[in-house]
Amino acid sequence: MELLRDHDLSRLTTIRIGGRARFFAEPRSYEELRELILFSREKDIPLYILGGGSNTIFGDIGGLVLSMRRLSRMRVEPSNGKLLIEVLGGTPLRDLISLSVKENLRGIYRLAGFPATVGGAVAMNAGAFGVDISQFLKRVVFVDWSGELKEAGAEELEFSYRSSPFPTEGLLLSCLFELERSNIPVESEFKRIRERRKRSQPIEKPTSGSTFKNPYPMYAGELLERVSMKSYRVGGVSFSEKHSNFLINHGEGSFGDVIALIGEAKRRVYEEFGVKLEEEVRLIEDSGLDGWKVL
Repeated sequence: MELLRDHDLSRLTTIRIGGRARFFAEPRSYEELRELILFSREKDIPLYILGGGSNTIFGDIGGLVLSMRRLSRMRVEPSNGKLLIEVLGGTPLRDLISLSVKENLRGIYRLAGFPATVGGAVAMNAGAFGVDISQFLKRVVFVDWSGELKEAGAEELEFSYRSSPFPTEGLLLSCLFELERSNIPVESEFKRIRERRKRSQPIEKPTSGSTFKNPYPMYAGELLERVSMKSYRVGGVSFSEKHSNFLINHGEGSFGDVIALIGEAKRRVYEEFGVKLEEEVRLIEDSGLDGWKVL
């Protein structure tokens, strides 16, 4: 395992914005993960876990960034007419979705289009079109922040809207899903969902996905559009013309541009509607509140 220094993070996120990390590594096993966790504790530096980078925007990181993409594997086992699918945390979510369509499995195919890893999707409890990924979860194996391997059943964990116990409790190493076969073909609906995303979201451009969580029963995109944030630009970053809740990097965007743009959006929505928008995208920098410090 190579421990890199002063590493450029911009290429690791889908919006292509990022500062530099003091340390960066791509572990390939539990043993390497444990070694890196203990390294961060010994050095007393922040540690951040990166999945697919689809909902993350980095500033400069004075600690350690771990990419999970080398921990990628699926194992399938039939069980009482269902399929048990064990997936390592760094596996692209699209691989699990493709398998579910091929095997005509219920529900989880509705998450089509998320450019995330499985571990990242579970950590944020990704959801769309009436399903959340936690609905299909049976068990997880994770590494706690002392480096120890732990296991928990899904019923022992608390999931809510775009929220899970991770990474607060530790780093997801593998996830076990239990999926049922559908009585009707799922491929046609899968294709409709994928086409709908292409029409309604700027997925062809550098974006970080949904910027804000929907403040139930309202929609963040609608609130942003009503306060004229659609296409509003600060520096090299703007909200999308296609979807008001998606940030777009026009090629020269910076972390500072993102912070300023998000701040303006939150100010306008609060002043107009009294609603405090909460970020769904992770804004990670040393001075921010969302960096994960191993204690």
